[in-house]
Amino acid sequence: MKYYKYYIVITIFIILISSSYFLYNTLNDNSSKVTANTRENQSNSINRLAANTIAYGLENTKGEYIDNGSTLNQQNNSISVNVSIDHNLDENRDYGLIVLEDFKQVPFKIEEDEQEFTKYIFSMSPNTSKDIKVTFPVNLNAQEVTFLVIKKPNYKLKEMDFNRAAILEEVLSMRYPINQAKKRDNVKETEPDNIINDGLNENMFVTKDKKKLQAVFEETEEKELSFSVGNDTEQPMRYAIVAFRDWEQNEIINNQDVIYTTVPSGVRQIFDFNLPNVDKETNFQLIALPFPYEVSKENYISQQAFGSFRIVIQNKD
Repeated sequence: MKYYKYYIVITIFIILISSSYFLYNTLNDNSSKVTANTRENQSNSINRLAANTIAYGLENTKGEYIDNGSTLNQQNNSISVNVSIDHNLDENRDYGLIVLEDFKQVPFKIEEDEQEFTKYIFSMSPNTSKDIKVTFPVNLNAQEVTFLVIKKPNYKLKEMDFNRAAILEEVLSMRYPINQAKKRDNVKETEPDNIINDGLNENMFVTKDKKKLQAVFEETEEKELSFSVGNDTEQPMRYAIVAFRDWEQNEIINNQDVIYTTVPSGVRQIFDFNLPNVDKETNFQLIALPFPYEVSKENYISQQAFGSFRIVIQNKD
């Protein structure tokens, strides 16, 4: 097993759900024991991997660890890295890998395979490790690259099981600035439909009832719902919000596939939207990424991705 200068360790919690929202996306896994989430001494310490965890990180082609939030280097307008995952669970599990450039999903290649992927689905056996060599071109004006790892991408949760829902909402994120000399000052923000100050400031939540944060697990295509974006910190927080239909990026509001908004301290903003059309039952998830184009090693929250509960969309026919 490899040891890195720094690992992002996803710690698995067994929790009792007493409400329908979670602060900072607490993980819950049926196969796990209670442990503490470890993210200390971000650049210098070695976090030894414990049982019942998922560890993941990025390496360059020389096998050197790349700190999350540090500048990602490119050569000849291309990036080549290894996505390393340690699956320290006593179960077989599928994962999905997505790459975003400035929050837009981009195709990439795996190893020496000539095929391009916009989503790469792979399986891992119990207590195994995997390195995935990823290569993709980058735009000269791009400022941020994001790698998202999706747990159980083919699993469709239809029943009101909050334990499983907490597992599936967690999106594993690796975010990196590129072209730091360039600044993006012309980001157009979308105005919310409502602003609510009730203390229910979950980062991302899709709801049937904008006041009660009523969770949605299964719904019909084209159904109008709302998503709530909250801020429990003392400072305003800007988000980039993206949506995935069966892990392909999907438009959200007014033909926009990325929504930007700044949420004041201590409130949540409400945005009305419609579920997309589908040919068959399909997974759907919204993801909020804080501090777009401002990711850094020093700001841990800027490295995160906050997922909504996963929704299964049904075709009307």
